[in-house]
Amino acid sequence: MTRTVGIVGLGQVGGSLAAALRSGRDGWTVRAFDRRLSGVAAARDRGWVDAVAETPREAAEGADLVVLAAPVRGIRQLLRTLAPALVPGQVVTDVGSTKATILAEARKALPEGVAFVGGHPVAGTERSGLDSASPRLFEGRYCVLTPEPDTPAGALETVAGLWRAVGSEVVLLEPEVHDRVFAYVSHLPHAVAFAAVQAVHDAVTPRQVNLGGGSLRDLTRVATSSPELWRDVCLENRTALLEAIDDLVDRLGRLREAVDRADEREIERLLVPAGRARRTMWTP
Repeated sequence: MTRTVGIVGLGQVGGSLAAALRSGRDGWTVRAFDRRLSGVAAARDRGWVDAVAETPREAAEGADLVVLAAPVRGIRQLLRTLAPALVPGQVVTDVGSTKATILAEARKALPEGVAFVGGHPVAGTERSGLDSASPRLFEGRYCVLTPEPDTPAGALETVAGLWRAVGSEVVLLEPEVHDRVFAYVSHLPHAVAFAAVQAVHDAVTPRQVNLGGGSLRDLTRVATSSPELWRDVCLENRTALLEAIDDLVDRLGRLREAVDRADEREIERLLVPAGRARRTMWTP
């Protein structure tokens, strides 16, 4: 049975999803909208979409599954915009890296009988836009879904099936748990990268930056990510991110005090557990 997926947004994630679904995977017809007309045209020329929509509503109307592939605050706006065009039986999901505020908006905005399943494909790079999209972006990666107690089982399976079809392993988390976890494993590292780049840039000359090794490159790689996207993430996951930042500041403060006192034993005591933790953080 062929089903229609309406994708609203053809950036790296939305474009990659369209490309993956059209790369030899039967069962899905892709209809897509993007506010950048050049992006829609490029996706059509590459054979990544079956039909081009001129508005978000056109992408959603009649689709079995609607995927909102926009920045997190844009997703909340799209839920309000699309609500009048949706009918019972349709399923809506998203790709945002925050969940609680989006799910709250979906509960308010969507008509009865339209199911919403929060989604977060843990994929992507610091690049953005359709030119950074790849049909293999999701292969071997996680996609976190955040169903609520009243989420219909059929809707959850539809969304899970979509992500499995493009090569992802599906993981279920409660929305609040998702937001706290990703405040630490994703949002905090990005915040650190943005701050570290500014500190280094303002302290040394461009030539001196070249003396930095792999640690500087690894730490700051994601600092070229979209400021607009990460502004929205910071605001949408404000409570959990503030907790994570406060935790980091406290740990840095203790290290700073030990360095200020030239306390060798305390510095080592603070550093040793990090190495042990790092060696066990990524498990098979």
